[in-house]
Amino acid sequence: MTLGFFLESLHLIEFALLYILIVLALQIHNHFSKTTNLLAAILASFYGLTDEFHQLFVDGRSFTINDLIKDWCGVWITYFIVKLKYFRRNKHPHGEPEDVIENVFTLINQKH
Repeated sequence: MTLGFFLESLHLIEFALLYILIVLALQIHNHFSKTTNLLAAILASFYGLTDEFHQLFVDGRSFTINDLIKDWCGVWITYFIVKLKYFRRNKHPHGEPEDVIENVFTLINQKH
């Protein structure tokens, strides 16, 4: 692994961490939901855009689409992992609609 590859991969990591910190703040204040999860990813992505834009005005730095894509990949990969792991694990108390229907049929079959 070269130093350049390592430094470039930090874009993914730092924006994934930004998104995770926003999610943790939402969880601590009991505001974490599917909607706020999406808003957290959008906010972190927007910050990636503003970060790249501000580099246009910093000597020795530049705006690059590749860096923006890496920033967004870090956010959205982490978003989908959180969405799959957190929201599938914390199902509705009565389960998903398919589970409710299956439970009803199970109860009906047990009575016969």
